[in-house]
Amino acid sequence: MEIINEKLNEMMVYLFEKSTRIDLITSNVLFNEPLGELVYQDPEHNGEYSLDRVVTNISHPQLTIFTPEHSNGCGILVIPGGGYQAVMFDKEGTALAPFFLSKGYTIFVLTYRLPSPLFSDDINRPFNDAILAMMYIRKNASKWKIEKDRIGIMGFSAGGHVAAMLITQAYNADSCILSNEKIDINLIMPNFAGLIYPVISMSDSITHKGSKDKLISHDTDDINIKNYSAECNVNSKLPPVFLLHCCDDPLVPVENSLLMFDSLIKYNVPTEMHIYEKGGHGFGIQWTSDLPVKRWPELFINWIESKIIY
Repeated sequence: MEIINEKLNEMMVYLFEKSTRIDLITSNVLFNEPLGELVYQDPEHNGEYSLDRVVTNISHPQLTIFTPEHSNGCGILVIPGGGYQAVMFDKEGTALAPFFLSKGYTIFVLTYRLPSPLFSDDINRPFNDAILAMMYIRKNASKWKIEKDRIGIMGFSAGGHVAAMLITQAYNADSCILSNEKIDINLIMPNFAGLIYPVISMSDSITHKGSKDKLISHDTDDINIKNYSAECNVNSKLPPVFLLHCCDDPLVPVENSLLMFDSLIKYNVPTEMHIYEKGGHGFGIQWTSDLPVKRWPELFINWIESKIIY
């Protein structure tokens, strides 16, 4: 199949070969180790780019670090989607690197462990891995020439749910469901959050059924639904939030972002939302074609720079 964007394809391969990978459990640098126990090609776009890997059976979370030639002092933890069934490593990870590195951003792509609703201790593995990632980035910020108060998070689809859960649950010190250990807010709270066609709610009327089933199961109780619905846990201490969604999203209804926006406004959290008529779901950077939504990375960068003064 013909490659859609030859230049982007070449840059993705080049930058991945230059990237550094870290095991978040051991903090060891990884070399030839696989991204996960099972890595396969994206069945939706198989062959259209040299790198279109989907990762599952992940035993140790990893960070893949992409560094710009000239850092602007800002880092972004990227959490790809995959419906809590897999991690769309390249489509919502590696493919972002050429654009964001060209603007001076350091990109950290998280390969996170997937949940199992059959075992309660496993449900929160994606969120705990996001916590580990934020802590690792902040503690080592100077290594990549980034500032500790200029570290954000960007999540796609189910990865958007991970990001939304992190920012909404971290301040709930008395009822935080993300970790059994005491959380240092100063280490894990991002300075901004981008939620891109995110899963937000576990309510049956608007949730992404596959994500809900894999995370908390379809027959869970009302308390679990509320705890894992980010719009129900917003508070006034959240960092600025950027929301992006398309009206024709066939998998994650646009109401997810609309509900989150309403909750953020209610608590006076600085927020910006962009809703597009067309674009569907899972477009990342590669699959926006000639639609207006293709401008979203520039909109996101402009928004970040309006919140963080360089």
